[in-house]
Amino acid sequence: MNNNFSLLDRKKDRYLLIVIILAFSIFFINVFKPWNIGRWYSDSPLIQSLRLSSYGIVTALVFLFTQFPLRKLFKQSNFRVKTYLLWLFIEIILISLVYIFLYGNPIGNFINDFLFSLKYTVLGILIPYSFALLIIYYKKHLEQIEALQNLLSTPLENKRLAFKDDKGKTKFSILAKDLLYIESTDNYVTVNFLLEKKFKRQLLRNTMKNLESRYSSEGILRCHRSYMVNTSNIEFIQKNKKKLNLHLRSIDKTIPVSEKYSSRFLDILS
Repeated sequence: MNNNFSLLDRKKDRYLLIVIILAFSIFFINVFKPWNIGRWYSDSPLIQSLRLSSYGIVTALVFLFTQFPLRKLFKQSNFRVKTYLLWLFIEIILISLVYIFLYGNPIGNFINDFLFSLKYTVLGILIPYSFALLIIYYKKHLEQIEALQNLLSTPLENKRLAFKDDKGKTKFSILAKDLLYIESTDNYVTVNFLLEKKFKRQLLRNTMKNLESRYSSEGILRCHRSYMVNTSNIEFIQKNKKKLNLHLRSIDKTIPVSEKYSSRFLDILS
């Protein structure tokens, strides 16, 4: 069973989440005015529209903060399901607190105000957040289908992988079937492959995270903080208690699998 939650791992998916929440919230709250929210204050139509829109803007700004600087601060580049649920809970709490300080009276009855704010925060983001996740999920599946179609349309023996540096410039390319594994080396990665049946290495300035998002659809999967492997070149998988090791064909090299990524390789093993 896969314990990873990958829908919000990519930056472009997080930006899409925020944009959808912003647009949907502003539209929904101004058009439908749920929970009689238009009667909470007595103000002119223009001021009311600005006030209602500000709820969506505040929510989007909090998500912008939690999904980028806060995730970077706590080094949450890849979510597991439990971590994701905890993170979402933190986001809801933060939004509720911001609402209290902007629209309520934090010096008054804080507990009652917080519970009131929490209730409407959950109700307010439930629809746009769920809608955004469905869009991201659908979009990712379309990308995977397209990548699979491209993969099937190209014979494996002729398929080449172009490796680009962190500035997007192609530095070299190799046959997909010859790639063995990729290893992280500080700000660089080392691409290990076969060339005319001889083991070769090529240094590339890039990150594992970038390569993971680019090549996972090609069957080149992250198995460790420091390693990615070409699954087509795994000779056998060895399980020793809770530890997994991958043995690659053509070379005397054992690649460790960390617990975070073990589920995907246990599926292969079974």
